[in-house]
Amino acid sequence: MGRELSREVRVRLSKRMSYFLRHHPEDAGLEPDAHGFVRLEGLAEAVGAKRSEVEEVAARDEKGRYEIAGEMIRATYGHSIPVEPPDEVCEPPEVLYHGTPRRSVQAILREGLRPMGRRMVHLSGSVPQAREVGRRRDSRPAVLIVDAKAAAEGGIRFWRAGEVYLCAGVPPEFIAILKE
Repeated sequence: MGRELSREVRVRLSKRMSYFLRHHPEDAGLEPDAHGFVRLEGLAEAVGAKRSEVEEVAARDEKGRYEIAGEMIRATYGHSIPVEPPDEVCEPPEVLYHGTPRRSVQAILREGLRPMGRRMVHLSGSVPQAREVGRRRDSRPAVLIVDAKAAAEGGIRFWRAGEVYLCAGVPPEFIAILKE
C-alpha cells in the first residue's frame, strides 16, 4: 500500500470531485445515472488522480460526501444537477438545524426553507454542524430549528446522506430561530 495523501491534497481532490459529481459532470465527460453515480475510473481521470487516491478521499471524508458502489461513485448530497433522492426515506430526529446568513432569516420564516440552487434542502443534526455550514456565507450565521418530527408527521419526507438530512423543503410553520 502506498503513502496516504496529505490533507491538502485530499481537500484539493475532494473539491474537484464535488464539482464534477454535484454540479458539472459534463465538464469532465461524465454521464451520471439517475442517482448521480459515475464510473470511478472516469472520475479519477477527470480529477487527475489515481483510482486509489479517489477511493482514499471518499473513504476518509468526515462528512460522508461520497459513496462508492463497486465500480461507481457518487456525491451523496449537495447536487445542483438533477438526481433522484436516496431510495430509503428515514425517520428524522425530533429536531434538525439549518445554518443560514442572518439576512435570509426573515424570508425563511415567511416562506420556509427551499433548495435554492440545490436539489434538496440540507439540514444538520447539531447546532455546531449548522453553524459550520452557515459560516460559508456569513461569519455569524443564524441557526434555525426545524421541528423535523412534526414536519415528518405532516408529510415531509426526509433522507439521510452522510451526516446530512435532506428534504424537498420545509414550510415555515415547522421553523423557529435559535435564540443565542
